[in-house]
Amino acid sequence: MSDGHERESLLLPILIPVGALAVIGVVLYAFSRVLLAVKPNAATAIALVAAAGIMAVAAFVASRKHVTGGALGGFVGAAAGISMLAGGIAIAVIGPPEEEAEPFHVTLAAPEGAASSGFSTDALSVEPDAPIDLEFDNQDPGVGHNVQIFDGADESAPILFDGAVITGPAKETYHVDPLAEGDFFFNCRIHPTTMTGTITAAPGAGGLTVVAENTEFDTAELTLPAETPTALTFDNRDPAPHNLAIYEDDTASGEPLFTFEPFAGPLAEPFEVSALAEGEYYFRCDVHPTMEGTVVVAPPPPGEGGSAPPGEGGPGESPSASPEGGG
Repeated sequence: MSDGHERESLLLPILIPVGALAVIGVVLYAFSRVLLAVKPNAATAIALVAAAGIMAVAAFVASRKHVTGGALGGFVGAAAGISMLAGGIAIAVIGPPEEEAEPFHVTLAAPEGAASSGFSTDALSVEPDAPIDLEFDNQDPGVGHNVQIFDGADESAPILFDGAVITGPAKETYHVDPLAEGDFFFNCRIHPTTMTGTITAAPGAGGLTVVAENTEFDTAELTLPAETPTALTFDNRDPAPHNLAIYEDDTASGEPLFTFEPFAGPLAEPFEVSALAEGEYYFRCDVHPTMEGTVVVAPPPPGEGGSAPPGEGGPGESPSASPEGGG
């Protein structure tokens, strides 16, 4: 018996703190799950209520003349209970956090000599009420440019967004808050008279974006809604001229169903693809016929009406490529 008591007296000083740390770790992990499950303001309130409750219980326990193991266990249990109760009430009353909307991706370039010639395009299209990831590519060596967005038709309107100035060649992704439906003027703060344009925020305005780079398209398949015009932005990042033409089939014979004059990059231009009947078609660059792919025209999903859906990669992104790739 004496050996057992001695062994117990040796182990208890180790087991008690280890056990306490394990319990505290479990409580903290569970409490962190609660905080992550609610909105940020609610998480702050829960943490403050839980801290106040724990302090109150700790003060009560400390005021006792004799603090037993049972009292310490009760303190840990009370702390856990307060935390879980506060979290449960917050979730029931406030609800879980709202899912973040997928950012709408759009690109804009400042080519070499942009201070006099302007941005790569003076028209951008985005979906309204969605956060925007604006990829700004300053290709102008040694020259600083940025993007400012105004809440109106010109620079006299309030500034909604003022991006950091970057010196080219460099890229920066600007995170822009959602824009309401409408037109918004944008310019470069450094060159406000020559580098200007308009952002149009409208349902379906973003349409599709196709990128031509390194003599390849970024996708080998385009998906368009049947019997509905579709906005298409063609972003040529090569110095060589490219275009995109749609034909009935891969013989590319006869008049194209859609085309435009090839242009050299870096430059992005918006176009509208006329309504096409349901079916499969062929597209290519007429200058470089190895840049080719398939156009799939299908009815829009139920509930979307006649609006042009964005590419499969998300709102405003280029349509997803097939395994073969483009070009």
